[in-house]
Amino acid sequence: MTQANDLNKSKFKKLKLEAANLILAGFRRPAYAGVLQRHTKQSTYACDLLLDAIGRKIQVKVAGGLSENRMCCCAAVHGLPYLISPLTLDLIEESSASCPRYLVGEIALNPARLRLTLLPFLGKSDDQTWVCVLEHWMDEAC
Repeated sequence: MTQANDLNKSKFKKLKLEAANLILAGFRRPAYAGVLQRHTKQSTYACDLLLDAIGRKIQVKVAGGLSENRMCCCAAVHGLPYLISPLTLDLIEESSASCPRYLVGEIALNPARLRLTLLPFLGKSDDQTWVCVLEHWMDEAC
């Protein structure tokens, strides 16, 4: 009985790995970055990230006022294949005394993981701009 359970777990683990590989198809670099653009009529932001391998783009949308002193906001990652709906995640403030405020969130696709980081950038015009960084990796256990 134990051998049959081990065989089923092994097949399920392979299936999860294959699903993660399909969802992350097109990712070639460990991280992608872009500048969030504010939607003029709403307090939402969006950023398009172009993938290397197939020229497909992924869009990251952030809801909430980033210019306000919020501790968290919500984000969605659109355009990943084989998913019925976009991936959503909460971005929570990570800060220390030596760094400016930035927001981080993570999604587990077992065994793949995505990490979204929003970093503030203060340009010459004194308008705060947000840089979006999307990282991906596979858990080492797989």
